[in-house]
Amino acid sequence: MTMSKNTSRRVHVLSLVAASFFVAGVADAAPPTKEECVDAHGRAQDMREKSQLARARATFLVCANPACPSLVQADCAHYADELERLVPTVTFNARDGAGADLPNTQVFVDDTQVASRLDEGKAFDIEPGKHVVRFVHDGKEVPVKVVVSQGEKARPISAVFGDPKPATPAGGASTDGGKTEPKEPKEHRSALPLVVAGIGAAALGTGLALTFVGLGKVPDSCKVSSHECAAPPGSPVFDDAKNGVGLANIGLVTSIAGGAVMIGGLVWYFVQPTTKTTTVGRGVQWTPWASASSAGLGAHGTF
Repeated sequence: MTMSKNTSRRVHVLSLVAASFFVAGVADAAPPTKEECVDAHGRAQDMREKSQLARARATFLVCANPACPSLVQADCAHYADELERLVPTVTFNARDGAGADLPNTQVFVDDTQVASRLDEGKAFDIEPGKHVVRFVHDGKEVPVKVVVSQGEKARPISAVFGDPKPATPAGGASTDGGKTEPKEPKEHRSALPLVVAGIGAAALGTGLALTFVGLGKVPDSCKVSSHECAAPPGSPVFDDAKNGVGLANIGLVTSIAGGAVMIGGLVWYFVQPTTKTTTVGRGVQWTPWASASSAGLGAHGTF
């Protein structure tokens, strides 16, 4: 706020206090009288007690003038410096839907205009608490509700006029409701070798299970390594041992074959040539799987 030198200091002080929460310069005002200094000191104390920090600081700056009595001037300068750290400040910016700045925008805080343009990029003092900030551009308004904390500095408050433009999908193609957005081509390998590897893994697991089951059926009185049993002739122990070893041998052969198939499938998968495919937002994805007793392909996707 600026006023001519012919305007009285009291009018300037009253205007400063009656203005919004935002502080204006007073450099070109006439020095205050002794009475105006004392009056400003008292009113600033009252504002400070009511937590009207920005108004109190602006009024303390009046009585901090060197023209004021030394005791009043020192006290006001002390409080003005103290409130400098407590008074929050905010910055404003307005943009269109494409993100371009709109400097020709007015800003109102709680129905009081504080900026006619936004091309200076400066910070404004504001009282702590709840506020409604209205941005006005080209006849349109965007209200923003904020809660500003004591001591908060240079908090940005923004407004967007118009709907933000959607980002261009990869590849530059249009979308149809977000269902068929094209994606960048990705390298792709056939899943058949993984199916083979999964079958081999299943055989490996089954063979190992049969081997352990077969060995478990061999009686404790028999030794698999020497094919001997400590039992009288004709004892059923020999048949049990024979059956157990036979089952273990079948499991061993099955596990060896399954392991070879699994390794072969994995090698096949990684050495095969890759192809590039373009996927869309909906479709089916195939995933091979295998367990100790089965294997197959899983499918998932959107339709």
